[in-house]
Amino acid sequence: MQTPLMSATSIWSSKTEVNQNYSGLIADIRQSDPLHFNMFGDLVAMDYANVKKILSDSENFKNFDFTERFKIVSALSNNDPGLLEFGESLRYWLLFMNGEKHAEHRRFVNQKFYQADYEKITLDAIQEIIAGLEGKEEADIVEMARQFSFLIISKIIQLEKADYDFIQKFSYVITFIFEKTLSVTELLECAAMSRQFHGYLSETFTRQEAEATNSLLLEMREIMGSERASQLIGTWEFLVNAATETTTLLLTKSIGALIENRDQVINWNAHNECAIAVEELIRYVSPVNWIPRQVAHSMEFEGLKLRKGQTVLLGLASANRDPAVFQNPDTFVPTRKPNPHIGFGFGMHHCLGARLSRFEMQKFLPRFMAAFPDIRLHPAKSPEWDSKIFFRGYKSLPVLLK
Repeated sequence: MQTPLMSATSIWSSKTEVNQNYSGLIADIRQSDPLHFNMFGDLVAMDYANVKKILSDSENFKNFDFTERFKIVSALSNNDPGLLEFGESLRYWLLFMNGEKHAEHRRFVNQKFYQADYEKITLDAIQEIIAGLEGKEEADIVEMARQFSFLIISKIIQLEKADYDFIQKFSYVITFIFEKTLSVTELLECAAMSRQFHGYLSETFTRQEAEATNSLLLEMREIMGSERASQLIGTWEFLVNAATETTTLLLTKSIGALIENRDQVINWNAHNECAIAVEELIRYVSPVNWIPRQVAHSMEFEGLKLRKGQTVLLGLASANRDPAVFQNPDTFVPTRKPNPHIGFGFGMHHCLGARLSRFEMQKFLPRFMAAFPDIRLHPAKSPEWDSKIFFRGYKSLPVLLK
């Protein structure tokens, strides 16, 4: 097996030109070497068949465990207590749980998470966002999407609008834990943000108790027991981050794709046509580029020898553009059906918020595109791309609304 070193190395580059041409880059590597070891020694899967196969095999490929990584970094940081606390908090992120522990926690969170009145929450948030843009000549779609994602999560667990800046900073910084080139300093910053979030949510518990608020947070804590409050905070650390960052990425990139493909006519008022177009957007923009897994025990996979604990990186964005599965994969086809994309993962670790995310998109896009039919990229302000690899997307997307 020959790995195209220069191209494979480019995947993990934070250079702007790589961000902008990412779909072309992954297409080249997927074709030349869809299953290879990168410069970090990780197994990288980029074709649809292998990505889906690994996602389906929870016995041999488990959720990523940060334990060893934190042991090493902690040693380099003189056993920083904040870092150790952060490592413990990550144990209660669904993304890093395995086996029955994961299944039990997922059932509990899923049951409580979807008890909220999502239709009212979503429609109220959409109305507030569109009302805030009325009369404006221009806007930054990233900022708009962040405001929308915050409105949704804040209404679910009853946060205050004054918390917006903190939640956005926390959600953005914490996703750096996934980056392959994360430095000790950056990981310590993530740990510091986690510590602030724990303090923030503890204060939120206290405020809601004092105000006799009938909140989802207090209800979940009562069920789990106050002695497990730190576990619940760890759970919401993940949920708040996922709801904020993933929604922002998906919505921003989707609007960008619709602007670029304005020749494609979509009848947003037809529910079925709207739902099919949303699925195509999820495939086409793939809000999360990579998802990590870990080898459960030493084994062979497709002729490659894997050792226990080895990292496996699954290219969701790449798999969603695999020509072996999708005809004209680099073309946005709003009528594409069937569309077996894996934008929200697959198998037992399928994204917990997928149902809510689809609902948000199906409600938001028809109303937003109807309110601003002439929306277009700002001719004097170029979009800015983020440097992240796992959560690759726009850092700003300036548009003209009229």
